[in-house]
Amino acid sequence: MSTNIVLPTLTQWTKNHLTAIFEATSASDLTTAIDAFLSKSATITVNGASISRDDFTKQLQTEKFDEAGASVAFAGTVEVPTVADDHFTAGSVGVFYTAIIAEAIRIRDAAITSQVTASVNVVIAQDPAIPPPPPSPIHGFFDGRRVMALNQVSLQGPVPSA
Repeated sequence: MSTNIVLPTLTQWTKNHLTAIFEATSASDLTTAIDAFLSKSATITVNGASISRDDFTKQLQTEKFDEAGASVAFAGTVEVPTVADDHFTAGSVGVFYTAIIAEAIRIRDAAITSQVTASVNVVIAQDPAIPPPPPSPIHGFFDGRRVMALNQVSLQGPVPSA
């Protein structure tokens, strides 16, 4: 007996992928996480400036310099599906999060940490550049969703003292 794979909602999909990006601790893991999130043809705006996908990737690599680990806390989300009541196929998602990044560098036995605070709005759709796989005896859905447009307002700095 087989069952179909249940796709996460657009909001959960966004949160899962952003978390995977921040939790990636190697260059290959980061590349895999970005490829699973962003379309190769995505339009990207960060702090009001349009940037290429490659520049966005480089920015993420800089934020995550020598990372040993990270945690992401989402403070709020909003989702507007393209088709009413279809929270799985396509739509717009906005999230507000704080990520704490612990670097592998230690000073006096304490990890160096930084904080990224961001508001991210994405437009998610089925990416036409990703062909679905051939039919298989294993039933399930192909998840060709990718971010086609990303608008981010973010700030990185030291973790505030408690």
